[in-house]
Amino acid sequence: MSKEITIGFDYSHNNMLTLEASSYADFTQFLFSSAYKLGKIEAGFYSLDKIKDYDMIIMSIPRNINIRPKELDILEEYVKNGGGLLVIGARGGEYLNRTNINELLRKFGFEFVTDEIFDSVSYVNLQKRPIFSNFNPHYITENLKKIVLSSSCSIKTLGISQEESKARTEVLVRGGINCWRNRFDGKEWVEEDSPKIPLVVASEYYAGKVVAFGTISIFSSLGREYGFSAFDNDIIIANILRWLTLDIRSQGKVVTIDLQKDLFHWAEALMKEKNWDNFSNIINVSLKYFKDNYSDIINELETMRDEWQKAHPVEKVEKKKEVKEEDVIELIPQRKKEDLEEIIKSIEEITGESYERSIEFEEEDSFEDDSDNEELIAELPDDINTLTVKQLKRFCKQNNIELPSNARKSDIIKIIKYVLGID
Repeated sequence: MSKEITIGFDYSHNNMLTLEASSYADFTQFLFSSAYKLGKIEAGFYSLDKIKDYDMIIMSIPRNINIRPKELDILEEYVKNGGGLLVIGARGGEYLNRTNINELLRKFGFEFVTDEIFDSVSYVNLQKRPIFSNFNPHYITENLKKIVLSSSCSIKTLGISQEESKARTEVLVRGGINCWRNRFDGKEWVEEDSPKIPLVVASEYYAGKVVAFGTISIFSSLGREYGFSAFDNDIIIANILRWLTLDIRSQGKVVTIDLQKDLFHWAEALMKEKNWDNFSNIINVSLKYFKDNYSDIINELETMRDEWQKAHPVEKVEKKKEVKEEDVIELIPQRKKEDLEEIIKSIEEITGESYERSIEFEEEDSFEDDSDNEELIAELPDDINTLTVKQLKRFCKQNNIELPSNARKSDIIKIIKYVLGID
């Protein structure tokens, strides 16, 4: 980031998200590592002058307290003048949390719904922790594959015309076709199907921006399977903060990258030791070095590859006739009989039903034992994907290519292509 970016956290409405809470330590550490300047808003929103210097405000849903009319007006004016606002909900929306957050959100063309979202097929451990992969193209959804939103309420767009609301609202994340919800209809909680229901929205309001979603759990450090470090949860949060605080049209390109953990911690320690501002400095220096020394680096890599190939020559003989077969079975993880028996027993305990065992379990294949009885693979076919995992492993053994234990088919193919210099 080229300038110091300030983020204000609402502390004035008994908010759920606080920087001091150990349960949000990973998120807090991310903010400091990204060189954001953080502040607390403890006196409420009664003066635009006191909050206008914040590039962005994060408001987690208030609990047992209402936002006053004066504060609603100030927050609307803050966004209207170019501020960024992230509003974080929770299951049950404003009804269960006894607040009036929707009075603010309706100004931007949407509102939290009094419900909790589940998925009967795609989830982590519990159906209230659904996994989502249906993303609309947007800066915020760049580089996303999967996210998990635990104990989340949904969002309803109001369908107000742009001329009436002055807000352009987009749904960025929707539920899958197997989503369902518990919704409070004013008298009782009702279960109902809710496929493709909105879960994350972004709104451009005059010169400002607003993003909202319905769960605080995405920031958690306690739930590794559903919190900040789960799937691409950290990426979508990083994208949201950048979209709300940066002018995407300004000089420089903001990108989200996935660093290996060991490289991240090494770079973080280096950044503190050298008093560098943020990771952008490290990455830009690294890319500049690679650019300035591109030829030498590429030549060194190619030399290393050539030396390896000379030490591990591949004999070429007449190409065998390719055998066409279905490789779908190779994508299924191999399990032992006792593993599958344990899974079936667990399902029976949960459902209360018994299931007939109709699967014939085969003994585990021993690659070493049957290698003498199988034909050698002297030359790879044009399409390596036509080979089975067993054939790929046999080729690697023939050519002294070492593989990690339990390597998947895609990993084996990548290793073979790298070793042989295949594009």
